[in-house]
Amino acid sequence: MADKVIFNKNELILDKVRSLTAHDFGGELLFRLTSLEDPTLSCTAEGEEVVDAIGALITTLYRAKKATFAASNSLISLDLAAAQYGTKKEVVDGENVKSVTDYAYEIIKIEDGAATVQLAQKVNKDSIKFIYSIEDNQIGTSYEFNEAAPSATMFSFAEDVTVTEKDGTEKTYSVINLPTGLTSGKIYVEYTYENTNAMRVVNKASNFPSACSVVIYAYFKDVCNENLTYSGKIICPKAKLNPEQVELALTSTGKHAFEFQMMRDYCAEEGDDELFSIVISQ
Repeated sequence: MADKVIFNKNELILDKVRSLTAHDFGGELLFRLTSLEDPTLSCTAEGEEVVDAIGALITTLYRAKKATFAASNSLISLDLAAAQYGTKKEVVDGENVKSVTDYAYEIIKIEDGAATVQLAQKVNKDSIKFIYSIEDNQIGTSYEFNEAAPSATMFSFAEDVTVTEKDGTEKTYSVINLPTGLTSGKIYVEYTYENTNAMRVVNKASNFPSACSVVIYAYFKDVCNENLTYSGKIICPKAKLNPEQVELALTSTGKHAFEFQMMRDYCAEEGDDELFSIVISQ
């Protein structure tokens, strides 16, 4: 029987960190990131100098070791943002989440002589307090809502209309009774409606990130043979996203930065105080 070849390496080339997964302590996946840039793994500790009677250094005692993993995702991640805000992404599925309140605006051309205009949605009618005429491509005269009937300075709502779309589905639209005398040009209107095909992430002032487990996956290459690729993992049993500064760069080239603070299990048995482990395999 041939002797077993022991896999034992020291210096390796880090090819790339390829992905990160975070799970809650029940094992459910919270989010997965696949476009990580500038990842760093840092460790710190607090040092206390022990000196003699004349102030000469005897030794330094270290305690309170901490570890952090920081990176930027190349793409905006809604799941990561939700975790940073201490919540979960809501996805309209028709059952658990039937709809989310969405915002929209429209600039609508008034057909010559028309007394009404049709909106693109069935709107929450209490969200429209004013409509505005468009004058010289700018917001012009404002018209206030009147529950009874339109007038020279007020608009009202007509009955909603239901239309059969080209795909055979039915959709309901809201209709505005225009102010009397406003029979041409364009109007500007803002409203809310119940969107049944959307996602939502809510950031509440009272919510903060929860602890989770994290696995960071990476590729390594052999120093002497770059054709050899090794699989590596940084495994953290307990970590928490740092909410102290969460920035979303609202540009097409912006990155989504994040930082995990790794923690020992405070209630674990003595000696079982793992912050993270690095595993590399052939």
